[in-house]
Amino acid sequence: MELNRIEMLSMNNPLRKGLLKHLEFSIFKKLLFQSGIDPRGQTLLDLASGSGYSNLLIEQAYQPKQLVTFDVMPEQIRLAAKVPTQVTHRFLGDITALGLQSEAFDGIFGFGILHHLEDWRAGMAEVVRVLKPGGFLILEEPNGKSAEFFRRFARYQIPKTGHFTFDELESQFEQAGLIQRSWAKVLLPCFRAYVFIKPLN
Repeated sequence: MELNRIEMLSMNNPLRKGLLKHLEFSIFKKLLFQSGIDPRGQTLLDLASGSGYSNLLIEQAYQPKQLVTFDVMPEQIRLAAKVPTQVTHRFLGDITALGLQSEAFDGIFGFGILHHLEDWRAGMAEVVRVLKPGGFLILEEPNGKSAEFFRRFARYQIPKTGHFTFDELESQFEQAGLIQRSWAKVLLPCFRAYVFIKPLN
């Protein structure tokens, strides 16, 4: 997964940080609270560090025991390393082959990553693999129509194979054994945030 200059600028600017803090992360916190999930003191994974700002928000809100994150782009890792986090460990990695221990995380956060993948199902399977039984996954994604809009008109490098409907996304997670706890619209109907739970063995 590679991003062009337009995408890099859109990911690493004050407006993006504002949306992340006041819209996406705000919705995440509400969904977790409504679902009776308290991530405080847990071992957490943030899917793709990007600018590193989501790492800071997670640390400030939940004081995790440890927060692990990664990115496929070295320049994003270098940028994220400038963020003053305390317990975040970052590494260069690919979501489809993380090289992390199975069932290692109590909770996983994903801020719009699956639709960027050539094989989003492979990325999803890897996320499910590293989640502990009883753990939660919270993520937000656009549907295929929205992804196509950004690909065609904003020139984002979003592969067509990364397009999915919400029904397809929900079905794939269900087939992987996760249980959907709740979901919410993220500003527009073409963006949704979900909470999934991995059942205890």
